[in-house]
Amino acid sequence: MIFFFKENRYFTTLLFLSILFFWIKKYNQFIEEFYSLGLYQVISSTTLYFVNKFSFSFGDLLYIFTPLIIYRIIKKSNSTRRGVMISSINIILTIYMLFSFQWGLNYHRIPIDEKLGNKKTYSESELFKTTKLFIKEANTLQVNITSNDTTLVNFDDIYDILVDESIKSIRDSEFTVNKNLNLKIKKSIFSTPLSYMGFGGYINPITLEAHINYNTPLFYMPTTINHEIAHQLGYSAENEANFIGIVSSINSKNEYIKYSGYALGLKYLMNEVFKKNKNEYELLRSTINKGVLKNYEQADRTWLKFKNPLEKYFKKSYNIYLKANNQTRGIESYNLVVNLLINNYSSLKF
Repeated sequence: MIFFFKENRYFTTLLFLSILFFWIKKYNQFIEEFYSLGLYQVISSTTLYFVNKFSFSFGDLLYIFTPLIIYRIIKKSNSTRRGVMISSINIILTIYMLFSFQWGLNYHRIPIDEKLGNKKTYSESELFKTTKLFIKEANTLQVNITSNDTTLVNFDDIYDILVDESIKSIRDSEFTVNKNLNLKIKKSIFSTPLSYMGFGGYINPITLEAHINYNTPLFYMPTTINHEIAHQLGYSAENEANFIGIVSSINSKNEYIKYSGYALGLKYLMNEVFKKNKNEYELLRSTINKGVLKNYEQADRTWLKFKNPLEKYFKKSYNIYLKANNQTRGIESYNLVVNLLINNYSSLKF
């Protein structure tokens, strides 16, 4: 056994480091202070300074060529079963180490709701009050932009403005530690497959590049951009990235970005109201401007074009990934943003 470890020092080193990272995950406070607010700030600053100098995505190229690289490494290894097994384990441990070191440990930092001192539960009255606030703000912005309450807000031909203003809004937010970070969103070359899988964007956990599915309805583009950049900033949890994406958009000085933020937040809140009280849902829905509802309907039609039987299986796979990374609710974690929104906005008067 000792001879085996001496003979395979690379494997031994990777195994030791993997065990160390696995052990460290238990200590949220340590990860928050030493990694997320310390080491990760250096890692992200250095990595993004380089990769975001280019318009193309290193991460997407990595996804394309990694299977080929893995195949060649295994093929060049000792042709015995033992040699192939060791090479395969080395590859798995290397990927795990890179994932954890570059970004993955952020899954185990102190949750935002804990740092903000949020309540774990909320009352129906708090839910309804927050929903009414979001309806009021979304309605007001829709009228401000279109001058009436029945016309949908047109986001056509302002993609570049949406990108620039969205990034500006999250850079200025309280959640961005390093204001000089080279933030950028890149269009994914996998946008069509992503659409059929039901995803609006993603972050590459190795290169830290944030990607947008360019088929995403422009109505949701600002919040999706800010969601993915929130991941880039070190907020791995989906509910937290959702919260930061919505709040950053709401705090934008650009009315289109602000409208997108309130509209997405309202969508999550209304879904929750529907689960709790269908009569209240119908009452609240009747107070939403027709123009706002038309924006929702237009966005839904866009996604409906990509609806397919395989989407649920992709979602199940992602659900397993999230649960393996400290997201106990899996893909339902996205909806946990409701609690964060209520804690943040229910006390506001309007």
